[in-house]
Amino acid sequence: MTFRLIHPVPMKTLFRRCVLANFEMDPDILASRLPDHLTPDVHHGKAFVSVVIADMEKMRPSFLPRIAGTTYNQVVYRAVVKCGNHRGVTFLRSDADSSFMVTAGNLLTFFRFHRANATWRTDESSIEFDLVPRDGAAAAINLSLDRTSMSSEMPAESGFRDLNDAQSFLTELYMAFGNRCDDGRVETVRIERSSWDGQVFRDRVARYEAMTGGDLFGPDETRLNSVFFVEDLNYHWKRLSFTIP
Repeated sequence: MTFRLIHPVPMKTLFRRCVLANFEMDPDILASRLPDHLTPDVHHGKAFVSVVIADMEKMRPSFLPRIAGTTYNQVVYRAVVKCGNHRGVTFLRSDADSSFMVTAGNLLTFFRFHRANATWRTDESSIEFDLVPRDGAAAAINLSLDRTSMSSEMPAESGFRDLNDAQSFLTELYMAFGNRCDDGRVETVRIERSSWDGQVFRDRVARYEAMTGGDLFGPDETRLNSVFFVEDLNYHWKRLSFTIP
């Protein structure tokens, strides 16, 4: 493809709250959803897609003051992939409850935005989130994290040795890959963020429609591996660069 004007300026925000719901699958299933220049990164024979659900505070170009930012909710379905020898992610779908961010995102990023209604509810026992796509797509989300289940221990069936092992594979990802240009280079946005210090939670509802028979994957193609929750992450997306696979 030819060059597009995307990610023209660096952006920054604060993830006030962030849920990372991690789904495992056969690598061939994920490979069938990826372009030819990307391949699944594999851990113990499994490929992964994480549903990133974030309360974004004051998203803005990095050179603008905080008051100029937009606060909204965003959901990103990001596959853990390789581009040649480089590890990173690629975006299969995004949802946001801001019309401005959806329009700007689709013009200037490769995040694949859709408009949705999103709601958080929190109390002493739970953290709840609901998302309803505005276009009727099969990508609704209903989750309820049990605060009493908070742990630094991974589920025994997760396939990860411990939380550090899981976070190393699932969160230490600093390159987002887009399309391949005519000259073979791949659109890349590099990411900087503050340290990830999350915990493991149990989701008492765990309805992620796009992952379990909806917009992205069919029934029985994926399995919920683990759910992380973290607060107060500073995020910085750099300007577009390019990777040679």
